[in-house]
Amino acid sequence: MNTLDAIKARHSTRGFSDRQLSDADLEAILFAGGQAAVGGADFTSLKLYAVQDPQLLKDIDEASARTRPGFHPLYGAPTLVVLASKESILKNIEYTNAGCVIQNMMVAAADLGIDSVYLWMAMYGINGEPELVKRLGFPEGYTCLGTVALGYEAKPFPKLKAEEQRIEATIIR
Repeated sequence: MNTLDAIKARHSTRGFSDRQLSDADLEAILFAGGQAAVGGADFTSLKLYAVQDPQLLKDIDEASARTRPGFHPLYGAPTLVVLASKESILKNIEYTNAGCVIQNMMVAAADLGIDSVYLWMAMYGINGEPELVKRLGFPEGYTCLGTVALGYEAKPFPKLKAEEQRIEATIIR
C-alpha cells in the first residue's frame, strides 16, 4: 500500500474485537511513531508505552469514563499506545509532537490492515489518576499527551472518508 492509500484507509474505529496485534506489527507501528517529525529533534522528551495488560486497560478505560458512567472510551481495544512527554525545549511543541507521532502510528497501522482511533479521553483518565501514571512507569516530569487504540474492528462501522478534499484548501501563488 502506498502512503496516500494508507491515509485513505485509516479511519477512527469505535468497536474492537479481542484479536491482538502480532508483536511484529506492534513493533512496526511503534517504529513508525519514532520516525515522526519532532520539534528540535528532542526525541528524549517523548516515550511510548504499549499497553496490552487486560487489567491495566480496564483501569484506564474506567478512569477515562469517570464523567460518563457506562461509557467505554477505549472501545474494547486490545492495545493502547500511550504517549508521554515532558516539557520540550520549544514551548508547547510537545502537543504538536504528540500529534505527529500518533498520526504516523495510525497511518502505519492502516498500512498493516490494523484499525485505530486517536483517544483524547484516555489522556485525561491517565493524567487524572497518579496510580495509573505510576503503573505505566512514567519518569518524573512526564505526562500523557495522547493515546491511540489499536486492534481490529469488531464489526463494520460507518466510515467518514470521502474521495473529495474535506478541508477547504487555498493555494496562494
